[in-house]
Amino acid sequence: TRADIAAAQAVLDAGVATRDRDQLIALIQSQTQLLRAAIAVQRLANERIKPDAQRETGYQQRDEVLITGQLKQAQRRYAPQVEKALLTELLTQYQALPAAQHVAEFDAVFGTTPAQLKQKLDAMYAGTQLGEEANRLAAMQADRATLAASKDALLQAAGALMPALLRLDEEAKTSAGELLRLRPAYMRALIAFRKSQGRAVYPDANSTLRVSYGRISAMDPRDGVHYRPLTTVQGIVEKHTGEDPFDAPKPLLDAIAKGDFGTTAEPSLGTQTVDFLTNLDTTGGNSGSPVLDAQGKLIGLNFDSNWEAVSASWMFDPRFKRAIHVDMRYLRWLLAKVYPAPHLLKEMNLPAEWSARFAG
Repeated sequence: TRADIAAAQAVLDAGVATRDRDQLIALIQSQTQLLRAAIAVQRLANERIKPDAQRETGYQQRDEVLITGQLKQAQRRYAPQVEKALLTELLTQYQALPAAQHVAEFDAVFGTTPAQLKQKLDAMYAGTQLGEEANRLAAMQADRATLAASKDALLQAAGALMPALLRLDEEAKTSAGELLRLRPAYMRALIAFRKSQGRAVYPDANSTLRVSYGRISAMDPRDGVHYRPLTTVQGIVEKHTGEDPFDAPKPLLDAIAKGDFGTTAEPSLGTQTVDFLTNLDTTGGNSGSPVLDAQGKLIGLNFDSNWEAVSASWMFDPRFKRAIHVDMRYLRWLLAKVYPAPHLLKEMNLPAEWSARFAG
């Protein structure tokens, strides 16, 4: 067991030793448009020589629709000066890393000094045709031989980087596999240690479904201050200044003034609600989560917490922690009266009168 724990620590230490390099290389791939596209088509060509079932996840036949969409989206997001400035910043940080963290292929493609980097990036982006959507989509259909013969500077750079990217990807998978094999020994030791102290060990629920429960709840954060559990459209009007961030759209203000809230209004208030507070335990990453009532009906979507709840990322304090959710009745009202979308109401299987009454 001690040997396994020591081996796991060695894997973690190795990851720490190359952490800065690995983060920079990941950003270079994910935060660019044309370079990312060039790498994607080179990787796809590599994977296509394998039977589909043996291809890397993300490059199988079923994934090609998504890749096509990404190549098309690049057209709206690409600006040459922005991409070159971003790469200059990231690669300058890479060049400043200790020699042990450098990758030969990256040094060859981008140089090892700021002057070399500028020269190579200028030539790379002046010598590519991938700025045109049609050229990116054509490259996606090319095989390895065609891409290898291409004179496109970015495709050449991506091809030169591919051995390093494949090697680093394989190393990352090997490390992850080793940790998966060795972690049980660490957990057995941890559980035994905690048990000897009379303490529990909570399961690692990362990447799993979490369920929190609580109630709609008001709050009194300090003397003389009271937060009601429901906000209404009147608050939108009160806060409206005509300037960002309190510049409410005219269709919304007109609909509020009209006061036609129908069945989405809160009966006890006689007006349309917007948000509500609960004492649910939420944190960063929970935004967009559904909020269900005791009958399992969708009543809201989580999107924020109150200012006093900042500490909830470390400790849940029931006195101050409140989660903020948009009321589904408000969303229904928007879709029905403000920005009519009867097709969406119908898709959500809302009562027939909702989709019919507000059609058009």
